[in-house]
Amino acid sequence: MSGWIALSNITVRFGALTAVDAVSLDVDKGEIHAVVGENGAGKSTIMNVLFGLLVPDEGTIAIGGTPHAWKTPQDAIAHGIGMVHQHFMLQDSMTVLENVVLCAEPVNRLGIVDFATARAKLEDIIATYGIRSRLDARVADLSVSERQVVEILKVLYREAEVLILDEPTAVLTPQETRSLFEILANFKAAGKAIVIITHKLDEVMEVADTVSVMRGGRLVSSGPREATSKDEIARGIIGGDLPAPRARGPYAPGAPVLKVTDLVARGEGRPVGPVSLEVRKGEIVGVAAVAGNGQAELIETIVGLRRSAGGTVSLDGQDLAGKDVAARRALGLSYIPTDRQRVGLALEARVSENALIGREMESRFRRGLFQIGSQIDAFAREVIARYRIKVAGPRAKTSSMSGGNKQKLVVGRELSRETPLVIAENPTWGVDIGAIDFIHGELVRMRDAGHAILLVSTEIDEILALSDRIVVMFEGRITGSFAASDADRFEIGALMTSHGSGGIQTRDAS
Repeated sequence: MSGWIALSNITVRFGALTAVDAVSLDVDKGEIHAVVGENGAGKSTIMNVLFGLLVPDEGTIAIGGTPHAWKTPQDAIAHGIGMVHQHFMLQDSMTVLENVVLCAEPVNRLGIVDFATARAKLEDIIATYGIRSRLDARVADLSVSERQVVEILKVLYREAEVLILDEPTAVLTPQETRSLFEILANFKAAGKAIVIITHKLDEVMEVADTVSVMRGGRLVSSGPREATSKDEIARGIIGGDLPAPRARGPYAPGAPVLKVTDLVARGEGRPVGPVSLEVRKGEIVGVAAVAGNGQAELIETIVGLRRSAGGTVSLDGQDLAGKDVAARRALGLSYIPTDRQRVGLALEARVSENALIGREMESRFRRGLFQIGSQIDAFAREVIARYRIKVAGPRAKTSSMSGGNKQKLVVGRELSRETPLVIAENPTWGVDIGAIDFIHGELVRMRDAGHAILLVSTEIDEILALSDRIVVMFEGRITGSFAASDADRFEIGALMTSHGSGGIQTRDAS
């Protein structure tokens, strides 16, 4: 029996690549439906079809038994479909109210925007679903979780009955995730259909009513969550068993590789810091922070993307003052940025060109003044194979890859440099469980080989799984420092969202 939303035999092709292959998927009212799969499995593609961002090559969409064919997202929105994307699309300079009604403003007889009517409608939505939001606050002043709520309000304001959420908890703390799940439970109780695209299987097992697993553009299973298990879902995603956890060598740190002393980073509106920390050979130091609390400015200053306003940074004892990004990388710094789209990659360049960044002058890739294309392509193939990157080949445009595969390209390029220091910002953001396991294993391997790793992540579980020492940042300052063995995820989550009970909480490893 078909569901209220019925996607039937959907096929999407991009040239010779079949991204979605004859997939049929049903979504009912009053359910939370999780769609999971590897990067490039087709899960986001089929949801983009449902939202009208893509027109399928084959197949049909039906709502309540009535066939529909969207040409644009506006067609889907008009029929009650709403989507909250992984990368928010908000105007920072505008208020919450202005963002929500943008392009859907009510107007009075004189053609003037009727904000009073919009406010009344939004206040009713907020009360109905138990949402907390400050309608007059500027979006620039909101936390990441508050911005996500604004995106959800945009969807509800347009009277959506189906909500598609792409990686909704990717940058949320455990407390913020709990608040989101409470809101989704209220949506479910009101009879709305919720589709979650996610990689977090613990959350799938907690909130989903139905779980659909995609692999290689095909639907491999779909059914009630009670009829499956986390391990079964994981096997469906990767087509086999996950490898056993990698053994972790003993914690025996050496001399400091990165030393940050009283560093003040120039922030957007307020400075970040002063911050002092060090990362030694053979250790992973994790920085836990909700996005927007100064960790990005701190890392950009260490890397050389942003000028400091005070303090010092040294790498292997060498002061980095006055050195640009290229010079710092040449001294032994590798950098995996959060923003793979804008900072990590040249999207219109070939995969091979992106894989080579930072190694252009190595003799293996050059003959005099000229680069050796065959050697560059061969190296790119090595990275593609080692990091299981799904792409047509080394000469394909980087923009043709899914977000997770772009991330794997950046990680593969940076870790293959084998530098003394690796700075990794959210290295597994948006990648599938198999790739997460592999990337974590590579970071641990480098740590065991004596490299120093500074790991910045909004994922507390990732911080706990990899770190030897953990520092927590809130509003540009370090609010806690722990040996990983003493760390508690909820205590860390609390420090990520407040100053704590006074002063920096410290329990260092020894």
